[in-house]
Formats: sequence, C-alpha cells, structure tokens
Amino acid sequence: MFPNAIEGLPFFPHLTENEKDYLQKNIKILEFEEGDLIYTPIKGSLGMVQVLEGAVRAYLISEEGKKATIFRLREGEFCMLTMACAMSQITFDVEVEACADCRLLLVPTEVFADVEQQNIYVKNFSLELMMERMSSLVEGVQQMMFLNLEQRLAAYLLDESSQRKSDALYLTQEQIAENIGSAREAVSRTLKRMKEKKLISVERGCIHLLDKKELYAIL
Repeated sequence: MFPNAIEGLPFFPHLTENEKDYLQKNIKILEFEEGDLIYTPIKGSLGMVQVLEGAVRAYLISEEGKKATIFRLREGEFCMLTMACAMSQITFDVEVEACADCRLLLVPTEVFADVEQQNIYVKNFSLELMMERMSSLVEGVQQMMFLNLEQRLAAYLLDESSQRKSDALYLTQEQIAENIGSAREAVSRTLKRMKEKKLISVERGCIHLLDKKELYAIL
C-alpha cells in the first residue's frame, strides 16, 4: 500500500528481508488535522512514529491544567509513543497533538518490539531516541523552573526562527503561551516590552525578529 514508506527509517539498511517484509505489512499511515490529539496515556501505547508531513508537539499538563511544550517534531523526525518509553515514568500527564495538519508513519508497539528484540540496530535506535526525548524533557522542565518569562519567550522565538528559516513568524499569542507554559496576557505584555526595545515588531499577526543578537543576549 505504501511501498517506500519504511525506506526512510534509519535502521532500514540493517534489516533482514523478513524484517522488512514484516514491517511493510504492519505499518500504518495516520493523518491528523491541526489541533487533533494524537497521543495521551489514557489511550495507551501507539508505537514508533515518524512525521512524514506537518508537525506535532508534546506537552506536559500540570495539576492546574497549564500546558508546557517539551519538544516538537517536524518532518523526518521520530518519537516513541509507548507506555514503555521514558515519558511514561513522568508524574505529569504528557500528551501529543498536531500543531499543523500532519501525516505520520506508525510502527505499532508490538510490531516494533518484535523487530527490536531480533535486531541490535533497531534496539540501539530505540535507546538513542528515548535518550534524546528525555533530554528534551529535562531541558523543557529546566526552562520552566529557571528561566523567566522574557527568557523563555526569547528562546522560543529564536528556535522558531531557526526551524522555519525565517525572521517573520506567524504566531498567535495563544500559541506562544501554550508553547512556553504561560498565560496569554503575560505573553502580550512581554511582547510589548520587546517591541518597545526594538527587538521585534508586530503587525497583522506576524512577529518580525529585528535584533536577534539582543534576543540571544537575554538568554
């Protein structure tokens, strides 16, 4: 059905013909619209996913219901959405949603586990991926604990600029607030101060980064 879908997997060259055939027969292609909930612990394990198109974000939810993004996945990136992964050991709830219309390659949990048990390259890929996501989690928590709002906002804007390869960012204040774990009103006030310092300009829903050197200096 999707003859070339598994060829983009990093461990593909190290799979046996039987493993390739097994994966090809069991993979799924999932499509989500912006805002759709992709993963929640209540739903249980999904498996290993690769973003084929679009983007997704994983976020923590505090007891007060506040959301804070811990990492985002863009085209070509991977994540293990399983109860056995490192994220399941967190006392906060972790959810994953589509932050743009997206298309995902899914290797179901039991299928990935079967191949992982037989292939050391797949096992190494899994361990490296979980360590990478745990590092993202720790970094996200550190930012919430030790960086003030202006620093978190500057870091987010610079990261978005780097990922999008553009200094013009079409973002709503609500989107920014959810991604940095703050309130929209607080984001609005901080953006206003940045604008007064001529670090950014804001017009027609677009934030233009005017002085990236000074934004980096905030961090």
